[in-house]
Amino acid sequence: MCEILIKINCPHCQSSKVVKNGKKRNGEQNLLCRSCGKQFQGRYRHPGADPAVKQLAIRLLERNSGIRDIEELLGISRRCILDNLCRQGTRLKIAPARQHYQSVQIDEVWSFVGKRKKGKYWLLYAYSPEADEILAYSCGSRSASTVRELLKQLEGVAVEHYYTDHWKAFAQVLPPEKHTVGKAYTKNIEGVNTCLRARNRRLVRKTTCFSKKKENHLAALNLMFSYRNKQKAKHHTF
Repeated sequence: MCEILIKINCPHCQSSKVVKNGKKRNGEQNLLCRSCGKQFQGRYRHPGADPAVKQLAIRLLERNSGIRDIEELLGISRRCILDNLCRQGTRLKIAPARQHYQSVQIDEVWSFVGKRKKGKYWLLYAYSPEADEILAYSCGSRSASTVRELLKQLEGVAVEHYYTDHWKAFAQVLPPEKHTVGKAYTKNIEGVNTCLRARNRRLVRKTTCFSKKKENHLAALNLMFSYRNKQKAKHHTF
């Protein structure tokens, strides 16, 4: 008689330091990872509870797969996917990696949240062409208050110069001695806009894939910007 041993790695940190830790109410063996301290099961009755499936769902969201596409491919509910998106997205924080930037370009992109009849929901974000990095973003109406919210996130960061288009709210808020206006100076961020629309269906101009809730929309933006900042060295257009 031969004994077959199955090696189980932690689905959270991939460590092999896994031990048995009692049983669940459903009779399934519970396991504990001694590296990260998280518990999991060797087999899940519902795929939506499997940490490996959750991670795969996030990877598919990062690569612009739709909620219904993921539901069909992975066999998990739409509610599970959205809950996972909000849980992961709210944990991420978009913040400048440096304390000094020579130039920062700012632009706006519109989308919808809820219903089209409610009007456009604007995304403003700051981009550093020298670092190829999204520094911060804010969402709301197309007004000076949204620009102020964006600049508030850049407090403590030294920016030598800002470049924007001719939208008047930028001129109202940005310091004039550090502000240059003109489409000729925002070619880099306009290219990033194209990439964002290719990687997030919510930002496509004539889309039907807009979020029904703001929390879903903001979590998706967090996920997108975080993924782009991490992948910039590997894929220019991510």
